[in-house]
Amino acid sequence: MAADTQVSETLKRFAVKVTTSSVKERREILNELGRCITGKDLPEGAVKGLCKLFCLTLHRYRDAASHRALQSALQQLAECQPEATAKNLLQSLQSSGISSKAGGPSKSNGSAASLALSWTCLLVRIVFPTPDKRQGETWEKLVEVQCVLLLEVLGGSRKPVVDGAVKKLNRLWKENPGLVDKYLSVILGLEANQGYAAMLGLLVQFCTSQKELGIINRYKASTEAHSVHCCRYLTGVFLLLQSSLLDFYMKTILMSKTKPQKHLLDNCAPLLRYVSHTEFKDLMLPALQKSLLRSPENAIETISCLLASVTLDLSQYALDIVKGLASQLKSNSSQLMDEAIVALKNLARQCSDPATVESLGKHLFAILGGAEGKLTVVAQKISVLSGIGSYSHHAVSGSSNQALSTAMAELFIPFLQQEVHEGTLVHAISVLALWCTRFTTEVPKKLIEWFKKAFSLKTCTSAVRHAYLQCMLSSFKGNVLFQGLDLLPLLIQTVEKAAAQSTQVPLVTEGVAAALLICRLSVADAQIENKLNSFWQLILDEKKQVFTSEKFLQSASEEAMCTVLQLTERLLLDHEHRLPGAKVQQYHKALAAVLLSRPWCVRRLAQQTARKLLALPGGFKLAYGLLEELKAVLSSHKVLPAEALVTESGELSEQGRTYTPPRVLQEMLCVVSCVARLDADPAEKEELALEMLLVSNHPSLVAGQSGLWPALLIKMKLNPEDFIAKHVGSIFGRIVTQRPMDKSSLNAVGMLSSLSPGRVLPQVISTISTSLENPALGQVTLEEFAIMKTPEGEVYDKSILQSAQQDSLKKANMKRENKAYSFKEQIIELELKEEIKKKKGIKEEVQLTSKQKEMLNAQLEKESRTRKQLKELDDELESMLGLLDAVLKKNPPGLSQYIPALVGSFLPLLKSPLAAPRIKTPFLSLASCVMPAHLKTFGTLVSHVTLRLMKPECDLDESWCQEDLPTAVHRVANLLHANTVPGRMSKGEAAGPVPLSAPAFSLVFPLLKIVLLETPNDSEEKEELLVKVLQTITVHAQLRSSTNNQSLLVDENGPELLPRTDMLRLLTKVIGTGSPRLQVLASNALTALCASSSGEDGCAYAEQEEIDVLLQALQSPCMNVRDAALRGLMELQLVLPTPDSDEKNGLNLLRRLWVVNFDKEEEIRKLAERLWESMGLELQPDICSVLIKDVIHYEEAVRQAGAEALSKGVEQYRSQTRDVMTKLMEIYQEKLYRPPPVLDALGRVISESPPDQWEARCGIALALNKLSQHLDSSQVKPLFQFFVPDALNDRNPEVRKCMLDAALSALNTHGKDSVNSLLPVFEEFLKNAPNDASYDAVRQSVVILMGSLAKHLDKSDPKVKPIVAKLIAALSTPSQQVQESVASCLPPLVPAIKDDAGGMIQKLMQLLLESDKYAERKGAAYGLAGLVKGLGILSLKQQEMMATLTDAIQDKKNFRRREGALFAFEMLCTMLGKLFEPYVVHVLPHLLLCFGDGNQYVREAADDCAKAVMSNLSAHGVKLVLPSLLAALEEESWRTKAGSVELLGAMAYCAPKQLSSCLPNIVPKLTEVLTDSHVKVQKAGQQALRQIGSVIRNPEILAIAPVLLDALTDPSRKTQKCLQTLLDTKFVHFIDAPSLALIMPIVQRAFQDRSTDTRKMAAQIIGNMYSLTDQK
Repeated sequence: MAADTQVSETLKRFAVKVTTSSVKERREILNELGRCITGKDLPEGAVKGLCKLFCLTLHRYRDAASHRALQSALQQLAECQPEATAKNLLQSLQSSGISSKAGGPSKSNGSAASLALSWTCLLVRIVFPTPDKRQGETWEKLVEVQCVLLLEVLGGSRKPVVDGAVKKLNRLWKENPGLVDKYLSVILGLEANQGYAAMLGLLVQFCTSQKELGIINRYKASTEAHSVHCCRYLTGVFLLLQSSLLDFYMKTILMSKTKPQKHLLDNCAPLLRYVSHTEFKDLMLPALQKSLLRSPENAIETISCLLASVTLDLSQYALDIVKGLASQLKSNSSQLMDEAIVALKNLARQCSDPATVESLGKHLFAILGGAEGKLTVVAQKISVLSGIGSYSHHAVSGSSNQALSTAMAELFIPFLQQEVHEGTLVHAISVLALWCTRFTTEVPKKLIEWFKKAFSLKTCTSAVRHAYLQCMLSSFKGNVLFQGLDLLPLLIQTVEKAAAQSTQVPLVTEGVAAALLICRLSVADAQIENKLNSFWQLILDEKKQVFTSEKFLQSASEEAMCTVLQLTERLLLDHEHRLPGAKVQQYHKALAAVLLSRPWCVRRLAQQTARKLLALPGGFKLAYGLLEELKAVLSSHKVLPAEALVTESGELSEQGRTYTPPRVLQEMLCVVSCVARLDADPAEKEELALEMLLVSNHPSLVAGQSGLWPALLIKMKLNPEDFIAKHVGSIFGRIVTQRPMDKSSLNAVGMLSSLSPGRVLPQVISTISTSLENPALGQVTLEEFAIMKTPEGEVYDKSILQSAQQDSLKKANMKRENKAYSFKEQIIELELKEEIKKKKGIKEEVQLTSKQKEMLNAQLEKESRTRKQLKELDDELESMLGLLDAVLKKNPPGLSQYIPALVGSFLPLLKSPLAAPRIKTPFLSLASCVMPAHLKTFGTLVSHVTLRLMKPECDLDESWCQEDLPTAVHRVANLLHANTVPGRMSKGEAAGPVPLSAPAFSLVFPLLKIVLLETPNDSEEKEELLVKVLQTITVHAQLRSSTNNQSLLVDENGPELLPRTDMLRLLTKVIGTGSPRLQVLASNALTALCASSSGEDGCAYAEQEEIDVLLQALQSPCMNVRDAALRGLMELQLVLPTPDSDEKNGLNLLRRLWVVNFDKEEEIRKLAERLWESMGLELQPDICSVLIKDVIHYEEAVRQAGAEALSKGVEQYRSQTRDVMTKLMEIYQEKLYRPPPVLDALGRVISESPPDQWEARCGIALALNKLSQHLDSSQVKPLFQFFVPDALNDRNPEVRKCMLDAALSALNTHGKDSVNSLLPVFEEFLKNAPNDASYDAVRQSVVILMGSLAKHLDKSDPKVKPIVAKLIAALSTPSQQVQESVASCLPPLVPAIKDDAGGMIQKLMQLLLESDKYAERKGAAYGLAGLVKGLGILSLKQQEMMATLTDAIQDKKNFRRREGALFAFEMLCTMLGKLFEPYVVHVLPHLLLCFGDGNQYVREAADDCAKAVMSNLSAHGVKLVLPSLLAALEEESWRTKAGSVELLGAMAYCAPKQLSSCLPNIVPKLTEVLTDSHVKVQKAGQQALRQIGSVIRNPEILAIAPVLLDALTDPSRKTQKCLQTLLDTKFVHFIDAPSLALIMPIVQRAFQDRSTDTRKMAAQIIGNMYSLTDQK
């Protein structure tokens, strides 16, 4: 039951899907049907339904796969239920409408019938396999249906289909002996029907072929049963031929009341093959005559086919048959006339008796003469003449043929004498020519005489003469050629006449025929050569070109063209020696014209002739000649649309008659290629192939067949790819040198690029890139472009004309100024008149003076030069872009890998007004080459938005500019991100977006670059946009090549084609200028990008340019840029150059890494050291001289590291110390010099002085500072002589500060040893220095130096006290550096002045608390701290300093006292460090109050003091301070709270170890403060958290610090986002204490959240962070 249901369901599905258009679905349902019906007993209704459905497919299924599947299903059905299938299928076929009842057979019916016929053959094999089954009604119906189907196939199908159907039937009959008998008996047993005749004909044909096989087999003494069977069939066939078949033919075909179709008649021919004379005479002849009388229009074609089909000599019946046919030659129906002529031709072919043929001819000549009534209609005469011409196809041979031809030819002469109608005469002569071709031994003298005479008759018009000449050509050939010598004078006269009137086409037509005959005669008899001198001159005259002029060749008739062809052939074959280079060209032209003529019959002859000529030894010369002619034709040829070639009535238009179709041009080229035979010289063949390249790619030829050239190469036995590889250089030489490049060249490039992309594309793209990189293109100004657009002869700069116009305006009719006419009014009136003239369009010629004319001509000449230069540039650009367009259209494999280079060449040119309009379209078309199929539209959008962002110097498509640009940019960036950046996927999820290929990304990258560089990061939305862009870049930086894809040189999904150098530049810029979050993303992207160039599997090899970008980044002032660059270089270790492998680049890398080894940031130093060690680098001796460049670098970070690096370098190579010092001092002098501003004669500034290079001098000071420790004693004094007075008196205060530091450093190192030599230097300066304000800075510095030097003097030395006094005095200098230096100098000197210390302290205390000057108070604080440090910590108590300062800090009235006290505490903390810790606890309460002081200066001082306190606290100090600060948070006073919070914030400046111990206690308290009731306390809390955030060292946490602080401030709403951000952050660096302090409260809160997701995220974060915390 289930099986039945399944069958039922399958049949239902089959009924629905059988007519589907999907081949796949058809095959599936047919296979399913086959499986379902196998072995099943289906009800007859189901079989009937299936058969009907099968028949529905006949017209629908066109593919072989469906046909096979259907036949298989039918076979299975027939095997299961043979009878039902046969019966129903035949019934369905009969009712399917395949047989054409109305109208003739059709092509669609033919193909359907062919398919149905194969089904019926299948039925014969399966349903009727044995002779006993081949009977009954179904069998008869099957044979009948096959007859009908065969008729349809024969009538409606092409030859291959017909041959296929015949083969099927022949195979069927051959496989089944006795089957033919059955077919014959069934067909002859059915009621006679014209439709069965074709099948009968086929059966007889099959029997005939089997008979031949039987004979062969008998000769081989074969005894195979197959031959026996064949012979038995044949016996039956011959018996049937005598009666039944002939009877069937006569009844259904010959005596048919309707006209049988031609295909039926053709296939009946085998039925008549065995007709005997008796049967023909007794049966067929009467019937033939009867049908001809009864209905000639139906019978005449049948009779014609009958006469052609019988194998009898019909001479004895010919006259009887002709009588009936001849009367039809006079019919009013042209069709009957034509059919009668064909019938007579067929009859003549079956007549071998000369007397009969002659009598037939005479009979028709009698009719022509009026024996059966006068022929008045020209058409009837022509028809009878054609009938006479038909007899020339007779079967008479030997001498009888000559006699018959002579007799017939002479019968024409009387008629030709009396006929006056030109058309009839011409036709009669052409018929005579048919008979003349049969002459074998002699041309009748009468005829020759007639030829001579005929030319003098009045009726002998030009057309008639031409006909006679053609007749002569037919007559005089072979053995009888010499008889034509009698006509030589006449022929020469004809040629001369043609030459004299070469514009008359009819005369030239005659001349060609005459010339051809003369050429033949000249070969037959060499003695006439002297008579032909003038003839040769005429026909070989290359100037006159009598027979090869363009006018003649265009107007000549088909016959004339054939004659020209024959003449050309004879000249090239027999008279080549007469045709030197220039003279042969006209006949090449003639041959080309015939090859390109419209009629196919002419072209076929021409092609045969050309092939014959090309096969001769000089064939290549002819080939080149024809190619040149073809080029000439193509130069003016254009492909016209079909509508232009045909008029409305369907006839050829005037254009159509002269038009050469592309197919004809192709034919000619194919003929030319025939010259390259197998045995031809390979070099010649290859040269010809090169010559044909551009010709075959002409637009007119490409319109017909695009791949013509490779097809021709294959025909010439040349492999296209090998040929291109061998000749790629010379090919490009031919193509690219043309300017401007024509369409042929462009087509050729496109075709070559698709044939051999690997060879051609590098050449093409290199040529294009070189041209596009021409700097002149980018230097074109808008004015020059406007000049180019101005027509030649017209001036663009009209200032000369305008000034002339104004002059004429001023001069014209100006009256003297008086009361009535003022000048102003007159000018206004003149201007008004000018305006009216302009409106009316009246133009007046402005009269120019001679000077103005001279200026105008000079301007015109200048503009003309500019125009010419720009035109050349524009032509070059147009050619190159045409070249690119040709390649892009073909889009060959491998093209996309060249797109990055093209994008790089295009973008700069968008700023050029000349190039931008031309570049725009090719740039937009690049997207279609590189984008994947689903992103093609997106690629177009990206290209348009990129163009808008680039702001090119050309108009853009308005429809793409309607969307607001920022919106479009957002949309593109979001789409790109969505389509290329994979999201976070769970297991089992389908694969998400896939990154673009490298070429596609290179197209998108310019847009991303502009977005990153030009989008201001001033909102959260914009930051999200920038984040997405960086994520997109990161994803594409991770592209890797496939290692198993060896077919392509470069994997497009790998990193090789990424614009890596530009990406590195962009990322370093973003790291240097972006927000922390962007910095982290950009750093990650940069590291990933460098990893893609690391040379590992799937990676590219970094180019030097990329390495240089990273080395340049190591000189950035931004620490993060240097860090990222170093990490990038770590990834590139394998491919970095070393001094051994690449001296120049290796030394540069060594220098940069050595410098960065001394970076001011510890983390960077560690990274650099790791890289240095892992690369195994060693310092080179010449490094010191190179490092000086870094010392004078404009970036401070580089200068500092460079100075340290130089110092370490000198330490290794001490011998270079003196040279380095000397060099530094020299460079200092160079950098100190500043050229004065350039002034003109009047003292006005033309150009300002260049900026002061103080940075370089700063660097020199730093270097001297570091180098001082490596000096020997002899170098110390010269150094200080450099410092004093020059270097310390530098014009820039920053340089002075650095020089002082350097001098102090040198003193600290060498002071003890050099005290006696240096002190005199300082004293002498102080003694002799002018008392001028400009020397104050040096004096102060020298004082500090003396103070520093004094510590090396003996305590009792009298020089110490004055030095101390000077130092104390220098404290009032408003310079922090001076004050710090003095403070550091004082402690060692205090023991020498212990007695005076108290007084000094009192004096300084007074200055500190009472002075009005900020610098004095600050200096006093420095001095006090220095003295206390020298005296010891007890001095604070001894001198009652703490009490005094505590009173001062509590003084509510005088803010200066409070500020001074804070200064003192700050300096004491700084100078004494941990020694001052016990006093900090006492200071804190006052410090807390000062945070909330009403005076701004006091608050600032409190901030500074807090920082100093906190940064100098020890772990014990933190434990002392923290409880009191935390307790203060519980106070009610908001001021105390705020102060405490600010102090807690200042703890961010603690030493890292102390900070890590206190932060876990601080941050939770600060988060509580954030909810305080007082706004200022809240703000203080937020500020304190920000301070803690600012000392975070981890870049990733620093990037998301704002998000963390938001979560701490507003935990209920911001925690979720913060956790997600933490999860999405990729950590590279360890997490430090401040980072943890910010993160942990958020995570702790998250663990207490109700949401499972939140707790889950918190757990993940804790797990991830555990491995990243610094385990110190």
